[in-house]
Amino acid sequence: MLSLPTMPRSLAARVAQFHPKKSNPVVLPRPDGPSRRWGQSGTASARHSVRVVEVIRETDDAVTLVLEVTDGRPVEFRAGQYLTHCFAVDGVTVKRAYSISAAEGDRLACTVKVIDGGVVSGFVHRDVAAGYEYTVLGPSGDFVLPGIDENDTVPLAFLAAGSGITPVIGMIETALRQSPEREISLVYASRRQGEIIFARRLSALAANYPRLRVVHVLSQPASAWPGETGRLTGERAAALLAPSLDAQVFLCGPPELMDATTAALTSGAVDTDRIHRERFYAAPQHTRTLPTEPHDLEFRITGRTVTQQPGETILEAGLRSGVKLNFSCTVGGCAACKLKVISGAVTVDEPNCLSDRERSDGYILSCSAYAQESVVLDA
Repeated sequence: MLSLPTMPRSLAARVAQFHPKKSNPVVLPRPDGPSRRWGQSGTASARHSVRVVEVIRETDDAVTLVLEVTDGRPVEFRAGQYLTHCFAVDGVTVKRAYSISAAEGDRLACTVKVIDGGVVSGFVHRDVAAGYEYTVLGPSGDFVLPGIDENDTVPLAFLAAGSGITPVIGMIETALRQSPEREISLVYASRRQGEIIFARRLSALAANYPRLRVVHVLSQPASAWPGETGRLTGERAAALLAPSLDAQVFLCGPPELMDATTAALTSGAVDTDRIHRERFYAAPQHTRTLPTEPHDLEFRITGRTVTQQPGETILEAGLRSGVKLNFSCTVGGCAACKLKVISGAVTVDEPNCLSDRERSDGYILSCSAYAQESVVLDA
């Protein structure tokens, strides 16, 4: 999935302090229930060495990295999933989750949109070229099409905004290849015509598949733009999608737009079980000085005690020492690595997907947490 990160001005910015007896304010709203971003995957912990074989410039601020594995192990993915990319930036390994923008069976590819002040996205656009080698984790995520045992004639409706098109494009292509006569609609919101990611690709799909309906909505159009204009509201997005009651609906964009569209769709009698959402969380940033001394981590259930070295997260220290820990996105967005602190003080990068209740109950995300003293964990 494509991540929309808001990076710190430096990798040594501040870390938000967390103590298991205190509750931190919610940074990003999310639904009640278990923490999740894209969900866990059976292959989430898979590590692959990859090489960039081609860089495709989609727009002035979006590029697609076409990848090949170099370790001999193919990456089996489902359209809509994401990879966690591990880039070396200024001598520091930083991780970002970017959606796979390829159809199932095609060459592995992920698309990255540069953002203002984005350390990683800026690095990708500036320094990554064909031949660049690095590591990815995954694939992960459950923002995917219904399984092959489902009826492949069920209509599909997609809403994408900006870089939210990145997982959606591969899903649409995959669905059309499975069932060329399937009824599919896409409503895609962009600011300007030149910022429509995959414009030519979408145009070709619409020309080749008559039952695919693509509606572009521009908020800042040129005077000659013939299509839909203005800012999307939930009601308008739902009206443009116009899904049948048996359609599967997929939303990928700003949370406010997805919330409003979901409300409009459900008020129109679309079952909530048929609405699937992809949530983007800002990349975590250090909000206090990282620990400069090693600290012991006691994993109570496994009976292991390991030492967290300066700069390591709790997850990194545990994995390095052979402790079996769950994880997926590694950027604080999915909560696959959630652990409970029994004792000791821990700092956690913000923002992350923990709820207010989870924080007050003493939970942390091990991928984004650093022990400030000896810590005992319920794991």
